Amino acid sequence: MTSEDTILNEIKHIRDDFTRLDARLGSIEDAVKVMAVQANQIKTLDRDIGALWKIKEECGQEMKVIRQFQASCPRDQIDKMAERQKETLSQQWMAIKVLAGTMMTGFGILGAFIRWSG
Repeated sequence: MTSEDTILNEIKHIRDDFTRLDARLGSIEDAVKVMAVQANQIKTLDRDIGALWKIKEECGQEMKVIRQFQASCPRDQIDKMAERQKETLSQQWMAIKVLAGTMMTGFGILGAFIRWSG
């Protein structure tokens, strides 16, 4: 082998090495692109989480007021009032039924009287 053949052979090996390095750099480039997209998504999620925490903190005072109101709510008294309203409504309907029955009976008697007298 001549020195030219040796040099050409070495150049061929160097070109093969560059081809393999180029392929490796291409895969590294793809991985870096994926990482950049993921980093952007992480930043977006981090910003959204921060916004949610801010909203939660802003609602904290309102939630405290609501909790205090619920704690002071007289539940037993409201339940008793609701039960009393049901009883009252039942009694009112009973009175309406009695009055309607009395009216129907009165109209029936009046009608019979008109037929008998007429």
